[in-house]
Amino acid sequence: MTAYQSTTLQELEEEHQTAISEAQTIMMKELEEAQLTGDMDKIRVSSSDFQKKTSQLVTLYQEKIEEINARGEVDTSLEDKVYGNTRSGLILDNLVYEGDKEYVLAFQKDNQIQKVLETIESNNPVFKSRRHLLKSSLRLTKTLAPQLHEIGTHCKEILKLKNNIEFFVYQSDVFNASCYPPDDNTLYIILSSGILERFQKDELSFVVGHEIGHVLFEHFKYPVKHILEEGRDTLAPIHAMKLYAWNRNAEISADRAGLLCCQSFEAAGRTFFKLSSGVTTDSLDFQLSEYLQQFVDLESVLNDAGHDPSDWYSSHPFSPIRIKALELFNKSETYKKFNNACTVEITGETMESEIKRVMSLMEPQHLNGGAEYTHKIQRFMFLGGYLIANADGTIEESEIQALSSIVDASIFAECMLTIQGLEEKEMIGELGALAKELDVVLSVMQKLNILRDLSIITYADGAIDDSEVKVLYTLAVMLYINTEFIDRVISDAQGIE
Repeated sequence: MTAYQSTTLQELEEEHQTAISEAQTIMMKELEEAQLTGDMDKIRVSSSDFQKKTSQLVTLYQEKIEEINARGEVDTSLEDKVYGNTRSGLILDNLVYEGDKEYVLAFQKDNQIQKVLETIESNNPVFKSRRHLLKSSLRLTKTLAPQLHEIGTHCKEILKLKNNIEFFVYQSDVFNASCYPPDDNTLYIILSSGILERFQKDELSFVVGHEIGHVLFEHFKYPVKHILEEGRDTLAPIHAMKLYAWNRNAEISADRAGLLCCQSFEAAGRTFFKLSSGVTTDSLDFQLSEYLQQFVDLESVLNDAGHDPSDWYSSHPFSPIRIKALELFNKSETYKKFNNACTVEITGETMESEIKRVMSLMEPQHLNGGAEYTHKIQRFMFLGGYLIANADGTIEESEIQALSSIVDASIFAECMLTIQGLEEKEMIGELGALAKELDVVLSVMQKLNILRDLSIITYADGAIDDSEVKVLYTLAVMLYINTEFIDRVISDAQGIE
């Protein structure tokens, strides 16, 4: 009787049920034959054989469960699954950084991002990775780079990679590596000559494992710069912030794959040290504890009130943040599932929570809170519409009706109460503050739609007054929209060709 071959609990359950069914079918066939001949001894033997076989299958089943659990392949609930097993035998949902996974789930539900992705896919030819690399880089065969292929084989086994790997190198002293989306059954890892020549074997194992990690988690599905370029008119700055935040979180997931491959937190630390400093000689005495201390200093700086907004658009976390996140993973029960040599100091939940806190040091405070911004958009529209209606000194009933048609009923009623006693300059001041906040979350198209809706109020009373148009100009400037758009809207409303 051969052992079960499944690599996941779900597959094992199906394989076990099939084996039991096959044993039962054999027994029933033997019993039917024995009953036809009246051979009672054969009936007893057949029944006994079936019981022994099923007992052996149950033993093999339980042993395989323990083996899968020891490799970190404990199954997750179906609704929590995001990553399939087409590329790896590992349950990737158990390995991925939760921050990475949460953004992917959010992007899948974001209609604007999905529309941009559909446009990219329909307007661009399929990129042929190998064809491009054969023209631009040197392919490293096993003969040319035996150690690198040894590393590749090792990483493939550890990560249970189902794809083949081809290595390429290009001339550059800059330490860099990347992984191109797979063609058919092969993925392509590209290394600079600098990193290939000056990194040690265990450091290269981390680098190669990291790049494979990007493919396993299919990070190439969200090409950030391409999405932002294609969606420059439809996506808001908040989308850019979220895409870059995801990009940084994706690096944390890939780092975990790198650690699985090199199996040495110290080697991972040396890798980050070399990438950060460029120093690969003995001129500096590398101490992992000293390098980790830099995170403490960085955390203090990032917590300052004068935080640099450019951090929000960085594609990679700062190296001290990455090494801190990897240190937490290295001593967690999550890592223990994949590496029995791990000494557990913290739970998986504690690890994920602390990494989220660390990663938030590079993120703005307003990445979430959609409902809050919806209310602010409605408040902006009410105040803007009220000022337009009152621009000529008289608010007509038709203008109030027009305003109520573009603002949610409950917010309209709330705003009607709160504007009592407010002077015009106070409303303008609040509009300016709201516009500044909304500039982060509104796309160009959303801003244009707001102004187009507000323009309805200018001709609600049957006439367009210059004073009303001036208010629209002011609102356009607040939203960083060229006032020529207002001219076009007004012209359309008047039927001017």
